Amino acid sequence: MKNTWTALIAIIASALIYSFASNFITGKLLTFIYLSLMLIIGFFMSNKSKNNRWLGKVIVSLVVVFIFGIRLELFVVDEFYRILNIIGLHGMFLDLILVYCGWVFYQV
Repeated sequence: MKNTWTALIAIIASALIYSFASNFITGKLLTFIYLSLMLIIGFFMSNKSKNNRWLGKVIVSLVVVFIFGIRLELFVVDEFYRILNIIGLHGMFLDLILVYCGWVFYQV
């Protein structure tokens, strides 16, 4: 039950931080802050147990870097974006995957 309340507090705090930051910051830095907050929310949903399984952590980290690159428009390939849109992985669904990656990093 503790994780439920800490996750809720993390979501509320993230919303406050994002709304405060949006008053002063724009562009890609604001997007980076938003994506980082998605990872933090996932972190607060996890059990935070220590694991020595490094391969899963590396794969999750690569997925996170990949999503950051897509959202910050560092990977600019039109065909790649079309494939992601056909699959349905854009916008909010990439954010949900980031929350999942923040959670699964400590579960793997």
